[in-house]
Amino acid sequence: MEETYIPNRFGRFLLMALEQSLGTPGFQAVLGRAGLRHLSVYPADNLERKFPVGLIPRLMTALEEMYGVEKGRDLAFQTGRVCFHLGISDFGLLADAVSLVFPLLPSPVRARVGIEIVAEVFNRFTDGNIQVRKEGDHFLWVVERCGICQGRTSSSPCCYLLTGLLHETVHWAIGRDSVHVTEVACAAAGGPHCAMEIDLG
Repeated sequence: MEETYIPNRFGRFLLMALEQSLGTPGFQAVLGRAGLRHLSVYPADNLERKFPVGLIPRLMTALEEMYGVEKGRDLAFQTGRVCFHLGISDFGLLADAVSLVFPLLPSPVRARVGIEIVAEVFNRFTDGNIQVRKEGDHFLWVVERCGICQGRTSSSPCCYLLTGLLHETVHWAIGRDSVHVTEVACAAAGGPHCAMEIDLG
């Protein structure tokens, strides 16, 4: 499969979030396990698309190998949550959504605004081809080409980095932690694509 790339800034956020979640010794150990020690020097803080997407599943695999599947996926989820906050402060993913009116909108509307803006940013800067749909009382986030599990094979859905990012996006938008994000389809587990079901609780 031909390598695809995301902006250096996205890769930088991921590595910074991973180091915050693991601590520097754990971060260095995971880089070593993945054969990616050179990433201890973060990529440049710019939007040049030079960070290889294929490095992300290698990092996620190394997490599970180092910490065990359950703990590794918990850490990936936590890393996704941290990625969201780095994006807010340094990239302004949702800055335009913050207004005097926004807090007065119903929770489902605020949630949809949040996840649609993040989807728009990803569609602009990555090749994921993300769609957001409302299905019954929940939202569905569908990724046609998922860079998180690209090339992996798993017996169960494994894109916990993305579930953490979406959880924190909706938590930020609605102001409560009762959000549930479940990966209901995963390309690594034999699905046609990756899909996240978002329930506001």
